[in-house]
Amino acid sequence: MTDSKNSQGTPSSGAANFTAAKKDFLSFDGGVRANGVVAKPSSNNLKDFVEIEHKLLKRQKPRIPMGAGLSFGAPQFGDGVVSVDHTAFTRVLGFDDETGLVEVESGATMAHLYNFLIEKERYIVTQPGYPSITVGGCIAVDVHGKNHLRDGTCVAQVASLKLYHPAYGIIEASSEVNREVFDLTCGGYGLTGHILSAKLKTKPVTSRRMALMNLPFDDVSLTPRMLKECARNNDFVVSWHDMTASGAGFGRGFLMMGKFFPGDGSDEEKQYGGKVSLNWGLNAYSRRWPASPLLGSSYYSLPFTRFMNVFYGSMSRSSQEARTIAIYDCLQPMTRLREFYYRMFGLAGFHECQLIIPDDKFPLFLEQIEFAINRFEIPITLGSAKYFSGSPNLLRFNGSGVCFALNFPRCTAGARFIEFIDRLCLEEGFLPYIVKDSRLPLSVVEHCYGEHYHNFKKRLKAFDPERLFQSEVSRRLAL
Repeated sequence: MTDSKNSQGTPSSGAANFTAAKKDFLSFDGGVRANGVVAKPSSNNLKDFVEIEHKLLKRQKPRIPMGAGLSFGAPQFGDGVVSVDHTAFTRVLGFDDETGLVEVESGATMAHLYNFLIEKERYIVTQPGYPSITVGGCIAVDVHGKNHLRDGTCVAQVASLKLYHPAYGIIEASSEVNREVFDLTCGGYGLTGHILSAKLKTKPVTSRRMALMNLPFDDVSLTPRMLKECARNNDFVVSWHDMTASGAGFGRGFLMMGKFFPGDGSDEEKQYGGKVSLNWGLNAYSRRWPASPLLGSSYYSLPFTRFMNVFYGSMSRSSQEARTIAIYDCLQPMTRLREFYYRMFGLAGFHECQLIIPDDKFPLFLEQIEFAINRFEIPITLGSAKYFSGSPNLLRFNGSGVCFALNFPRCTAGARFIEFIDRLCLEEGFLPYIVKDSRLPLSVVEHCYGEHYHNFKKRLKAFDPERLFQSEVSRRLAL
């Protein structure tokens, strides 16, 4: 192991085949800090990885897997925790032309997968909108994609996985083999061990082009019905809402709908969907622009956010003709623009909450959220929705209804607003996404996830009685 005083983590003469250095961790949303250690294999050799366990940890120190480190919450670090970096493990281990199954190491990113699969004319249907997020991270938080109604969450795309736990060695798990381990690992926030690799289901790409169309609406109460109907007939469906508009205009917006063109093998089609960069260039530290000298910690004042929403909403609502874009731009929309979007929250950061709201409670949700936004005068920089159709299980963010996401600055008004949302969740049972909210209280999770929370906690304790894997999330949620 390298000397912990070596901030670069550079191995010295005779050092082991990994580096380890103290690190001040920060969640992407800026809400959580911790002092821990990051350990990284010197190569993508599994022996180097296992050496970290045997020489550095020795089944004594708490540890947790770490991927790209882009989680809004903090499932990949904690005070006194050793975060084991998986980003060296990016290889594609195999591809089956008949079944379309692709086996990749856990550190492979969405960009790695896209670049490999596009040459095979295939893609992963459920993936987050960030090219640098790793396969292991997607499985650990059970991400959702652009059409949950049709595709479900990440677990539906995982055929099997290999997990390393110091007490058990390497475990192969799937819905048929070692089902208990598989269930706990998918959506288990890294608490069952190190995902080494996974076999993922892929779907044929009928074309490298997609038709993207905006459908404007003025009545936000129609959101559940519109999302549900459009999700049945499109490959990509998400709504955008102006949550800073007042009166009858509150929540107006548009649906973005994407659908594959029929493939024709033409030269015009082949120019779409080429390989993409493997680096997004944004992390928890580079995200933090200095505070605005005029506006405070965030560049998003209420007047500016209202102007921004009116401008973006008007431009998007007026563009109703279908346009042709590359498949990648639907899977990872506006990647560069979002770099500026997140940086403008400044040093203090931002809040995000994602809630699953049953259809019959959606009018109540709108009424309460509009009241709170006006009361606290909070600038909502993003209001967006998708339609979910699933069943809750353990700590997975799944259920039936509208998945509504809200972004807003981390400030005094933001703290009051998100505490209001906590109370709303406790009263109405809306399901919050654990990984999107770095300060989500145990009381809210325990109440909203109910028996699923207690079942996960009990089964995790039975699998790992020593609780070798810990993080800020697991400690805050008493797992």
